[in-house]
Amino acid sequence: MLTITEPERQLPVVAEVDVVVCGGGPGGFGAAIAAARRGARTLLIERYGFLGGLATAGLVSPILAHTAHESDTPIVEGLLREITERMHAIGGAPTWEESLAQWGIRFDAEALKIVLDEMVQEAGVQVMLHTSISDVVRGNDHIEAVIVENKSGRQAVVGKVFIDATGDADVAYRAGAPITHGRDFDGRGEAMGSFFHLAGFEPLDEERARELRQQIEHEMEDGRFRFYHAGFLSTNSHHTDHTAANMTRFGGDADLDTVLTQAEFSVRRDVWDLVRYLRANVPGFEDCYVQQTSPQVGPRETRQIVGPYALTGDDVHLGAKHEDAIARGSWWIDIHCPMGHTYPVHLCTVECPKGADCDYWISQHESMRTRDELYPPSGDWYDIPYRSLLSVSVVNLLSAGRCISATHEGMAGARVMGTCIAIGQAAGTAAALAVQQDCNPGQIDVQALRQMLREDGQLV
Repeated sequence: MLTITEPERQLPVVAEVDVVVCGGGPGGFGAAIAAARRGARTLLIERYGFLGGLATAGLVSPILAHTAHESDTPIVEGLLREITERMHAIGGAPTWEESLAQWGIRFDAEALKIVLDEMVQEAGVQVMLHTSISDVVRGNDHIEAVIVENKSGRQAVVGKVFIDATGDADVAYRAGAPITHGRDFDGRGEAMGSFFHLAGFEPLDEERARELRQQIEHEMEDGRFRFYHAGFLSTNSHHTDHTAANMTRFGGDADLDTVLTQAEFSVRRDVWDLVRYLRANVPGFEDCYVQQTSPQVGPRETRQIVGPYALTGDDVHLGAKHEDAIARGSWWIDIHCPMGHTYPVHLCTVECPKGADCDYWISQHESMRTRDELYPPSGDWYDIPYRSLLSVSVVNLLSAGRCISATHEGMAGARVMGTCIAIGQAAGTAAALAVQQDCNPGQIDVQALRQMLREDGQLV
């Protein structure tokens, strides 16, 4: 491969703070707000011009795992409840009490953007938008600084504790910390997908909607569409004047730029194939249009930090409890086939067009879970242990969101936004506590951390 040598240069240090949060998604914005509210000088770095991560840049809605499995009992409150109530106050979400009776918290992405703007500023978080993490400066066993790029050029940010909330463990990876990637079989992570909003069609009654879904299912069976299900009429977001569908998929490595580019082209083409079909073949849809596609394709899984403990599929299925629990999850082992062939992957022999020709199935089918083994116990949840937020090699690094220490199956449950927000609140609180105690995050009193989280309204 052809290479060039980048000349050495001195970089300006634009900030020296206590806590540096890298990534402003569900794991990051919660971490930054929590750390700042606990008195830490906190800086939040985000590559887009707004916060929210896949909740806003991915149009992902609703927020899942706010209640116990098959229950209306809340398992996440704290910042998530506050955010929901603030969105409700401006017409962007249901009340908290209403949301507990639903399978997820439906919300308006634009409402979430402004609520997060207000919350980080009120907390005193220093925010760098339109800024990407490009490198990490590491000492022997700790991070000294992250290198960022933005319109002002290449700069350095120095901190005491760093929180990797990039979703892809970018900071851990660039720091040379151990990571894992995807399933053990071949290192592949779950398939990507994009939400899209569809509008401009006549309202449908329940029977007509069911018939139309069956029509799209038949077209999928005939190979016309590559969606993983036919739910294009889904209204996942708070407003009901458009659909908010989660049905596209693309198998590939979501931390490779070439693959991400292919994924963007592919899912947008699939959405427009559907629109053209509806306009030509379905009465009442002659003038339907794509109201919005998500600003970025949505990765479900890439890299995981390696911590002292990895959350597992058994933790999810058994509703495992841990003495160092700092958050709760209730979503199931929800694996989208890394090859993009079927969903869910554990039922591939039933639903996959590849069937027994799949190398993964040939190797793994005897040990694959049954449908009943994919879910936590009814009315229960599983704990996220604090150990899963730590790095085994970088002492001042925490992770938050979907890049915590977890197996392929464990992350399939913990990757949803309700859990990630709770993890983020815990990571930020832990970082602030480490700064207060002048120690590394792995040395804090975890029971004191748990008490602080309870004081701040979290359920642990």
